[in-house]
Amino acid sequence: MESHIILKNVTVVDPGGSFNGKKLDVRVKNGYISEIGKKLDQKKALILEEKGSFISPGWMDGQAHFRDPGLELKEGLERGLMAGAAGGFTDVAILPSTNPPIDNKSSVSYLVSRGLENNTPCMPLPLGCVSVGRKGEQLAELLDMSSAGAIGFSDDGPISRVGLLQRALEYLAPNGDVVVAQANESDLNLGATIHEGATSTALGLTGSPSASETIRLKRDIEILSYTGGRLHIPIISSAEGVKLIKAAKKRGLFITASTTPHHLTFCDEDLGNFDGTLKVHPPLRSKSDRKALRHALSTGILDTIVSDHRPENIESHDVEFTLSPYGMSGIESVFAAINTACPELELSRLVDSISNGTRRIYNIPEIHIEVGAPAKITWFDPNSSFTHPEISGGVNDPWKNRELKGSVLATINGKKMLIAD
Repeated sequence: MESHIILKNVTVVDPGGSFNGKKLDVRVKNGYISEIGKKLDQKKALILEEKGSFISPGWMDGQAHFRDPGLELKEGLERGLMAGAAGGFTDVAILPSTNPPIDNKSSVSYLVSRGLENNTPCMPLPLGCVSVGRKGEQLAELLDMSSAGAIGFSDDGPISRVGLLQRALEYLAPNGDVVVAQANESDLNLGATIHEGATSTALGLTGSPSASETIRLKRDIEILSYTGGRLHIPIISSAEGVKLIKAAKKRGLFITASTTPHHLTFCDEDLGNFDGTLKVHPPLRSKSDRKALRHALSTGILDTIVSDHRPENIESHDVEFTLSPYGMSGIESVFAAINTACPELELSRLVDSISNGTRRIYNIPEIHIEVGAPAKITWFDPNSSFTHPEISGGVNDPWKNRELKGSVLATINGKKMLIAD
């Protein structure tokens, strides 16, 4: 990146920062914010200016899978980080469900070092496994992984054994690290591929009821109440799940929750043509569930948005619906997807849900637009039409050729910068 740039006439979106809501110039020099004001001296500076544009603290994605190591043919770390940077993310929490899993200090250190060597402004922040090999049996070496750079712990799914979740919460509580556990009882309607409702009946598919989420969520909340610690639910999909999160927070429990752009955009009725791109876990639920998720995001009951980016190649994706893998790609489109699906959502709330809100979940210091702060900045225009960048390796992307609103203009992280074409 040029050692000296000026973001000119930008409006700052930075809840909690000194310049929130103000329109001004920001100078970035040698990877730091060196000056903030109006009509800054532009001599020898690279000027970045776009009418009606905004900047915010660099965005952070709370959950993504780049299929590395083990299935790099589907994407790979470098390509995934480039897609993340194109989506405005300066940081991405990397899921540990790789092959081999990220379940020890060495694998965490390896991912951290690869991140430091990458040429994009997007940094990978590893999540470590809760259990050895993600088998749900023996607790992994959590504190060793934390010291090596793991920001939280997840088996990328539900934690079935009560004792394992109990010990993980108790073990990590003094350190402030978070346990990430999906709320799902997979044995309820085993083999379900879609939300249980009128659409699943019409299509002749086994459906997963909202109870598959709430049964497990109730259990995990009670374990958290008993043990203490910090628990994060990465994807809430139902209105009933929202109610349980709200009630748990009122009890004073340290619980946080997220949802995804696709759960805010689509519903089970969109699966009427057996589109495998929309086969996700937990499933897309009813219109009323989608409405509840949108409201919960706007009111802060749901803390953040995660991309849950899971790219697939054509060989694995181009199969019949029941055989297609769960998950979709689209980390490049997160902001535009939410901005389009939730037009009444305040911009400051949207930005916080994909930036410092995520950092708070993982107990990472917040980033703000302040003089002397490291230059972690996302430059964007919420009112422009979105052009999907063809970067990710995933063919399972529902946002391609879709009319969306809101674009990322540039992502800056220290001395690294990616400017949109």
